[in-house]
Amino acid sequence: MTDRAPLTQVVTPERWAGLSMNFIDAGYIGLLVKNGQLMRKLEPGRHFSFALPYLEHCQIILVDGKIRNLEVVSEGDFVSRDQYLVNISLSVMYQVIDPKRVALELSDPIAALTSAVKDNLAVVVNLMQLEQLNQTGRVQIRDYLLSHLDSFYTLGFNLDDVRVSDISFPKSPGVIRQLEGLTSKQEADHEAKRQAEIASAERTVYLNPSLNPPVGKPQAQPSPLPAAVRKPLPPTTMAEPTDLPTAQLMSSQSGEVIPITAERFTIGREPHNTLALTDDLCSRNHAQVERDAAGDYQLTDLGSSNGTLLNGQRLVPHQPAQLESGAQIKIGRTEWLFEEL
Repeated sequence: MTDRAPLTQVVTPERWAGLSMNFIDAGYIGLLVKNGQLMRKLEPGRHFSFALPYLEHCQIILVDGKIRNLEVVSEGDFVSRDQYLVNISLSVMYQVIDPKRVALELSDPIAALTSAVKDNLAVVVNLMQLEQLNQTGRVQIRDYLLSHLDSFYTLGFNLDDVRVSDISFPKSPGVIRQLEGLTSKQEADHEAKRQAEIASAERTVYLNPSLNPPVGKPQAQPSPLPAAVRKPLPPTTMAEPTDLPTAQLMSSQSGEVIPITAERFTIGREPHNTLALTDDLCSRNHAQVERDAAGDYQLTDLGSSNGTLLNGQRLVPHQPAQLESGAQIKIGRTEWLFEEL
């Protein structure tokens, strides 16, 4: 359980003719601050201070220097090496080693410590597969955190011990769906609707019920109609096609070529995208390739969960990046080579 006692406390000393006497209890560290500036560090014991009445504002900040406990519980924050969501619950025993840094320079020290713990957890979990997490995950996570104390020293903390209480796996592979905030029921409804849309797009639909062929019976052949007399049409001039591809994407894995004919070429898992992918690491609306007024192509990440890589560099969401022939694009597990024709 996380300690309920505050990590820092601010005390305004009572003064008589500008003079004050204060006691710092065992296990605490005092910081004497006068007019917003740190004057000195106060060890446990009795201390005297002086401040001019009405001219100087003096405070003592008490920092808890004892070993404290912090509970960290994740909710699908981490992904294993083989793309499984991982929940980890652990207890961190920590101690303040830099009172000035903790009390005067960090606006929320506990939040900063929690963030540093989760950053290190994300790294070690991403290096391990599901089987490793089940067998030796607790030991490896503890050893990793205790061997990477530099990230906590910079915040003014030291880790005394780490105890992993639980490692669980909320769902099988399907990283994007959970990170985008869908519950299991919402995801099931969404997937059913998506499959129905795909099935309906592949099925021939008869608008006139009378034209539907009866099930299990051969359809009668209609009697031939008399040939219609057609008058010759005047010669016409064929217009130049406007939907010829000016660029293409070639899959680095399969060699499949996808022509880019639309001015706005979208990529994602949803069927309405120009290029609909089945990759679990691809978002529903992941990225788009767009041609500007000058005829140049640009690639934009649409706020995807796993990001879009252009020539190995992760794109900033919603900021177009220039595309040149030969550029490498990676979305999820799929890699594409962009070529202008």
